[in-house]
Amino acid sequence: MSDPSEKKVCSGSFLVEELDPSSVFVPEHFDQEDEMIGDTVEKFVVEKVQPRMEEINAQKEGLLKGLLGELGELGIFMADVPEEMDGLGVSKKVTMRIAERLGLGGSFTPAALVQAGIGGLPIIYFGTDAQREKYLEGIMTGGTITAYALTEPESGTDALSAKSTAKWNEERKVYVLDGTKQFITNAGFADLFIVFAKVDGEKFTCFILERDMAGLSTGPEEEKMGLKGSSTCQVIMEGVEVPAENVLGEVGKGHKIAFNVLNIGRLKLSPAVLGGMKRVIADGVRYAKERHQFGKPIADFGLIRQKIAGAAMRIYCTESMVYRTADLIDRHIAASKEAGETDTAKATVGALQEMAVECSVNKIYGSEALEWIVDEMLQVHGGYGYVHEYPVEGAYRDSRINRIWEGTNEINRMIVTGTLLKRAMDGDLPLMPEIKKITDELMSRRVSRETPEGLLGDERAVIDNARKITLFTAGVAAQKYLATLQDQQEILAWIADMVIRTFAMQSVYLRTLRLEGERSAEEIAARAAAVRIAVAEGIEVVESRARLVLAATASGEELRSMMSMIRKLMRRQPVNLVEAGRTLAGFVIEQEAYPFR
Repeated sequence: MSDPSEKKVCSGSFLVEELDPSSVFVPEHFDQEDEMIGDTVEKFVVEKVQPRMEEINAQKEGLLKGLLGELGELGIFMADVPEEMDGLGVSKKVTMRIAERLGLGGSFTPAALVQAGIGGLPIIYFGTDAQREKYLEGIMTGGTITAYALTEPESGTDALSAKSTAKWNEERKVYVLDGTKQFITNAGFADLFIVFAKVDGEKFTCFILERDMAGLSTGPEEEKMGLKGSSTCQVIMEGVEVPAENVLGEVGKGHKIAFNVLNIGRLKLSPAVLGGMKRVIADGVRYAKERHQFGKPIADFGLIRQKIAGAAMRIYCTESMVYRTADLIDRHIAASKEAGETDTAKATVGALQEMAVECSVNKIYGSEALEWIVDEMLQVHGGYGYVHEYPVEGAYRDSRINRIWEGTNEINRMIVTGTLLKRAMDGDLPLMPEIKKITDELMSRRVSRETPEGLLGDERAVIDNARKITLFTAGVAAQKYLATLQDQQEILAWIADMVIRTFAMQSVYLRTLRLEGERSAEEIAARAAAVRIAVAEGIEVVESRARLVLAATASGEELRSMMSMIRKLMRRQPVNLVEAGRTLAGFVIEQEAYPFR
């Protein structure tokens, strides 16, 4: 078998390639040095952040900024910085580990993620040598706190409709910026702002602004539903004079920075919500073991165990997807360097552009999985889950924003399907030949009904059928609507749901097979149970969305014919979810936490 690292790294390739467990990275294979970085972050959050959560949520003056400075002293903000810029230059897999452990920090998490991601990385990836020389050391040490200011009162998802303006003043040799930015994280105490405005009202451009620039101010803190300790303010520009050397990138090319930085945000949000999931399930399991009703712990009841199993399955899926994606990005960066690219920042931007689909897939799945988990773990707590004293109450409120920021889940669904189909049409991803192959197979009687042998053979067959259903359905929609498919948002979203579940099912299956023989029989049985639950739920989503798409693209005899074709791929044995849920939940309860490490 060829080395999987030799394959071209192509976004969306999971829809056309054979399932190969040796092709994926699993977090269990982190080496000791890499794990130590994650452990350092977790120790900091547990010892320095969590005990002060009430003060953080009360927005005690100077506290968040001080904690960010302490985290900077540990070198954590140097992780994403290339070695040639005096950073640590660690892999994207390790930076995902850092983000995951930061996800344990409640309202501290967004402040740290901005500093380690969308606030600081634009200068690293797009800045000039002079800009890096001026600002990078402060960002890396935590002495210069950053904020990313893109959203405006009238432009959120449609960032390019921003109203902020920048006019060149020839006499003073400065750009004069006017406008208001909305919902800006860290704005209340940031030293540096990455801001977007239109030069001459047309050329969307990125600027670096410093807090002490005349005319720059921030509004009062927003009163939010959750993440109450996070600073969220307007950034107001009234005749702010910005020298030409503070243009980031090129005039009129700000969209390249904005969209790539959003990929960074989506990439890091997924592991951050993963960290939140692990904390919430641990709280839920502890409570379920301590709370007695009808003479025994509620953890012994079947319906409580199903909730715990559902939470563990979603964590297992999110974790598998996150680290699979991070490894693909690392491989893309490595391939670019092997091809002669000497600029690590440029290679990284290229990799993030390529893996935009997976970044959006992870963001959607992770944020919606966290929402499900906090809701069910609050239910496990019963009435006490509604009381501020219990952490799940705050986690429930905090989770809601994740489906909104870094691009709403609705726009991310458009990105998933739209990007895949565009790359297919451009010939960058061989979807069309694969769709034709599947269509020819369905029109004949050659659909294989053989079940692969070995662990999770039934699930492997179902996952491959899910992939085929997804591609066939997408092909039908593309042929029906052609260039107008972009206007069919409902159909694009349904196809995206199919793509997301296919990637999730694949990821947990591959990870479990990769670890077979490395872990105890009891642990593999619990992991296999998680896969069975994920596949049972995932295929239901794929099939239901396929019906919706086909009903929206065909009718009458044509629709009946299409449904007859895909029914060949829907034949499967039902799974005993009671048994699978009890097996998985029992292992989680025994470990008193998410158990797969």
